[in-house]
Amino acid sequence: MPALSLLARNQRTGMLWNQTDHSVQVARLGRLDEKPLLVDSFAEFSTGDDGAVEQWLRTAFPEKGQGYLPAYCGFHPPERLLVRETVNTRRMTEPNYLAALLAEQAKITLVNEWQVSALHPLDGELFTPATPSRPGLLLGLPVSGVRDLQQRLRKLGLRPRRLEVGSVALLGALSRYMRETAYPHAAVVCEIGQAQTRIYFVARDGVHTPATLPHGLLSILEAAMKELAAPDIATARQQLAEPTEELRSHSRRLVRMLTRHLKPAVDYFEMQTGQPIGALFCAHLPANLGWLEEAMCAAIDLEFLVPNLDTWLPLSGIQLAPDVPPPGRTWFQPLSLISELAPAVPHEPKS
Repeated sequence: MPALSLLARNQRTGMLWNQTDHSVQVARLGRLDEKPLLVDSFAEFSTGDDGAVEQWLRTAFPEKGQGYLPAYCGFHPPERLLVRETVNTRRMTEPNYLAALLAEQAKITLVNEWQVSALHPLDGELFTPATPSRPGLLLGLPVSGVRDLQQRLRKLGLRPRRLEVGSVALLGALSRYMRETAYPHAAVVCEIGQAQTRIYFVARDGVHTPATLPHGLLSILEAAMKELAAPDIATARQQLAEPTEELRSHSRRLVRMLTRHLKPAVDYFEMQTGQPIGALFCAHLPANLGWLEEAMCAAIDLEFLVPNLDTWLPLSGIQLAPDVPPPGRTWFQPLSLISELAPAVPHEPKS
């Protein structure tokens, strides 16, 4: 019976969960033992609206019952850290070496309450004591943030099969996409939060981690209040969600505070490394505010990097149900969380 129970687990449906500052994106996954992995439903909710999530779960999984639903989960706690730093891998056998290194670089305290790992900046593989000493990505996560999300998921009836910082999955998926499409330049990735924006450079030698920018969506909304004479943040956001042509024509003013910090960071990276940045990818903005990303590109004179999902999904072992329309570009990051669940479909021989 135990063996049969394990087989039944693999035959169950599951779900995708991706949580950012602004929203929770969820998707229904087909049978987890079938490859490619089928996705047949998408939905997006405000970050704290668990009531709406519960209603969606009842509709999307009528067979769920009282048991737990397997889920693949990504989250972006505001305290998360991703720092590029040279790692002396021979010292990784020392207790708390990585935590102490991260604490030194990021000026954090109570390092015993953090989970820290070191990743290769090109392929994301975990460093081991056998890895040659080289620059790596120190990933730090407070244990309290993990516990809080686990408790929330449990209340919703979800059991994470995987729980990870979505930033790493996104950077890995973008790196592979840029290699597969032979993109000739580096790219800048922006994760726009409420009060700040994390930026990363995806380059020939892997991911670089410059300082966080001190502006986020709140700065954009405050600028919108002035431009639109809106009485409050909620009104400004509602108007941005349904932009007029006139508003779009003034969009650079809305992102000015953010791009005034982003442009010098891009210029400095190009000057220090000699690698030109050709494109920008934005993550975390809700779909109805996605038009602001194009305003950012125009303000700093970069292309907008939009991965072709028609190409990327089958190569990542993901298939959409026949009656499901392709998701918008805001879904590239959450879908990157499940891009490794199924082996990539091999290229068909060219005729």
